Amino acid sequence: MLILDLKTVPDPAAAKRLLALEPFSDAEAVLALTTLRVARQQPAGQPPPLRKVAAAVLLQAGPEQFELHEFNSSGGEPALLSALEQAVAAAAEPLWSWDAEAQIRSLLLARALAGDLALPRLLAQGGPRSLVEQFGFAPGLASLWELAAVHDLPHDLGLREAECEQALAAGDRARLLAGSGADALIAYLLSLALEHSTGLRTAESLLAERRRVAGWLERQTAPHWRAFRSRWSP
Repeated sequence: MLILDLKTVPDPAAAKRLLALEPFSDAEAVLALTTLRVARQQPAGQPPPLRKVAAAVLLQAGPEQFELHEFNSSGGEPALLSALEQAVAAAAEPLWSWDAEAQIRSLLLARALAGDLALPRLLAQGGPRSLVEQFGFAPGLASLWELAAVHDLPHDLGLREAECEQALAAGDRARLLAGSGADALIAYLLSLALEHSTGLRTAESLLAERRRVAGWLERQTAPHWRAFRSRWSP
């Protein structure tokens, strides 16, 4: 199983070109775009084509494997996406994300255009499949963080859109990766519990996989993984 978590921020270069604001700063261009959308009674957040990928985590879980692969944009977004494409292409498992399947495809298509990139594996079969829809939730009505709270998972270790923008503005790329990793792991743990709830996984199998995740967490030294393990019990 492959679970992809992407953290995105507004794309100031696209905002500048769209609104003819090349002389202005990145922050001014993003603020102008947000203000315009509010004035038009549109959601204040930028739509997928006007956002860029700042960090990503790919969780890979199989019978003999449990790993999280981190991708940051310190070398530029095209390099991040190319590395992510290679990692996904090297795996045989289907690619999943928690929700917003159409939005992720729109985002990836736009970023491929921005960087003249080929992302055939990331975009195969319509892009990452939605775990939300797989388990029968209505799209948009199964927030990762709300369900994590219901299931007693440390949802606050993840990152929402506004928090991603704050972390990038502060130059805190480590926070972006930590939040993306936490959200990917939360999505995996929720999928395990939902497989059990819907009869796709036995109680014994659920416990065994949770214990495997706990063992992986025990071997991690990063502060966010230590915090996750201290607040979650299999």
